[in-house]
Amino acid sequence: MQMEGQSMHAIFGVAIVAIPAAAALILGLSALLAIALRRMSAQHRLVDNERRMLRILIDTIPDYMYVKDLDSKFVVANARLAAHMGFATPDAMLGKSDTDFYPAELAQAFRDDELAVIRTGQPLIDREEITTESHRRRKYTLTTKVPIRDAAGRITGIAGVGRDVTAPKAAEDALREAEAKYRRLFSEAVVGIFELAPDGLFLNANPAMATLFGYPTPEEMIADLNLASPACHASAAGCDDFNAALASGLIKDFECQVLRKDGTATWGLFNIRAVLRDGATIRYEGMGKDISERKHLREQLLQAQKLEAVGQLAAGIAHEINTPTQYIEHNLHFLSDAVGDLRVLLRAYDKLLAAADANALTRETIDEVKSAALAADTEFLLAEIPKTIVQMFEGVAHVSTLVGAMKEFSHPGKKEKVFLDLNRAIENTIAMARNEWKYVAALETSLDPALPPVRCQPGEFNQVMLILIVNAAQPIGGAAAGKGATLGKIAVQTRAVDGWVEIRVQDSGPGIPEAVRNRIFDPFFTTKEIGKGTGQGLAIARSVVVDKHAGAIEFITGEGKGTTFIVRLPIDCRMQVVNAVAA
Repeated sequence: MQMEGQSMHAIFGVAIVAIPAAAALILGLSALLAIALRRMSAQHRLVDNERRMLRILIDTIPDYMYVKDLDSKFVVANARLAAHMGFATPDAMLGKSDTDFYPAELAQAFRDDELAVIRTGQPLIDREEITTESHRRRKYTLTTKVPIRDAAGRITGIAGVGRDVTAPKAAEDALREAEAKYRRLFSEAVVGIFELAPDGLFLNANPAMATLFGYPTPEEMIADLNLASPACHASAAGCDDFNAALASGLIKDFECQVLRKDGTATWGLFNIRAVLRDGATIRYEGMGKDISERKHLREQLLQAQKLEAVGQLAAGIAHEINTPTQYIEHNLHFLSDAVGDLRVLLRAYDKLLAAADANALTRETIDEVKSAALAADTEFLLAEIPKTIVQMFEGVAHVSTLVGAMKEFSHPGKKEKVFLDLNRAIENTIAMARNEWKYVAALETSLDPALPPVRCQPGEFNQVMLILIVNAAQPIGGAAAGKGATLGKIAVQTRAVDGWVEIRVQDSGPGIPEAVRNRIFDPFFTTKEIGKGTGQGLAIARSVVVDKHAGAIEFITGEGKGTTFIVRLPIDCRMQVVNAVAA
């Protein structure tokens, strides 16, 4: 029993010893398991966190992102794509295919592209797709599709990224349409349009511009023509200033006579502006049109207006010439009678001389001479004949002045600009218009004797002065009608002011009503009675002064205080370019 007891003790002792060892093993395994579980939990949390970050990333990207399986069913989609398809969350799209969203033709087109990627294993990059189409609106998506492969390299799906390019596409289409419209306008415009290099070579031109210069095509003109070349301009037309104006960076309504390909001259109207970059001119852009016909019509209109004015003045001029002519005729009758009396007296003297020479002088002969001398009234004739001759010279000079003034005024003269003595031209015009003003006004002149010559067209300047003098006289005559013989006043003044010649024509008429002051230079506008004026006078005056001579014309007026017209012309011909550019 004791042995048995010892054996049992030994067994139980081993068991007692063994139990703590197993417990320790279990505890160890438990600890390892706990560590492993903690590690697995951390890895799961890391994976979950990565998945969450990936979801945030793909949902934040503004492009459409998705993954499809081999059956083209969505397994991944981002929020942008879900919103585009009309779903609240991307999960609502999972398991669906394009046939659930798009018309059959579009869905099949998408499926064909995906099958091509699966079959070839090659990505489809930047493919433009129509994702929505109707009679009102079409949406475009730019899509890239790539195959997804497993570890063994087998294709297991399709990943895609898409971007809505409807707005850029619309902008591109609008730009293309605008460019096509511009090209149509450029090619079909009736005015010439061109781009010019700083050296005068054409960079671009439309057919109308080529026609202006007599070329069959713009290409031929661009290859052959240099607008800045003197050979391009007809120097007789006064276009020497063209290059200077071009160098200033702006030409506005610059009339210039240019030479066509065949050497003939034509008039063109140009508007050009400089295109600058960093303060330097890189090119010019402009327009030009043929104004030869308009120029010809304007010349005809000016000449017609001049002839009309001469016709209106013809009666007055005839009267002005008739007065000294009658005076000369009267003096000639006096001289004729005087010569008759002197002839009788001279014959008596001859008879007296012959009798004295023959020593046969008688009282009868002497009485005959005394009678002839008394009849001739020699003292009167000796006093009056010299006066009569002087008066006849004055009358002839007056007629000569009128005829010369009329000839100088009415003759077309040279078309190009020449240096003109403005004072003399004004005096001639005053003489021409004398019959218009002498019955209604006293005309005073204050002409600067040191006035320099001015480069202008004489005939047209004379026309302007006649218009202003006649326009000054007419309102004075109208205001003085029925008010007795009181004469008004017209004053003409010239002076040089700061590089300009200034001509002032002042009248004491009633002034210009305020309601019409902004219209007096308008063509065909007149305040005169029907048949008394065409309304072209001041319009032509402005055209001549401003457009053709780069000057200025303005007026100062007050109702009941008269009107002063002020004409300014540049003294230095180079200033004409500056003024034309600044206009």
